[in-house]
Amino acid sequence: MTNQSAFEGIYQLTAASENSASCTTPGDSKLSQLRDQFFVITGSELFGQKYVVLNSCSSVAGCQATRAAQQANQAYQIEYTFTLSSSTNATTLNGFYAGTGRGEGTQCIERSYADHVLTLAADHSVHLESRSKNLADKPQKDGFCWVDPAESKQEAASKGCVSLEVLDGSFLQAN
Repeated sequence: MTNQSAFEGIYQLTAASENSASCTTPGDSKLSQLRDQFFVITGSELFGQKYVVLNSCSSVAGCQATRAAQQANQAYQIEYTFTLSSSTNATTLNGFYAGTGRGEGTQCIERSYADHVLTLAADHSVHLESRSKNLADKPQKDGFCWVDPAESKQEAASKGCVSLEVLDGSFLQAN
């Protein structure tokens, strides 16, 4: 992944919406409903794989504490998070979420997959779009719901988008 440092920093949330009826346009604003009105973008690396995490926080000081906890592999509280693990170009990062769903009887139900795209504007503001898809129920494995991200991505390729989440943030300070 290239240019992850260009995205790093603390941002104030300027817009947030979710459209659970369509993936073509943003939904109604949910900005006032969110407790965390800031987020921090931090680059990291695991087993040689570079990635970026966007984590919510309630203040600039809270973002600094969240970043420090993340880097020290300590626990921290968040209201929302997105992981981005590849780059399309210098101003676009991509990521995904593959969810296990929850166990009901011997099935894993409410499984989901989401694609994330984070873009960086010339003024250093960021725009995130996350498109979710519902996946089919799946039998539990050894009594647990589990996820294979590659399988989930392949399954999601043939599914229609069911929800669009959009976040915008204005840059406040570097990490």
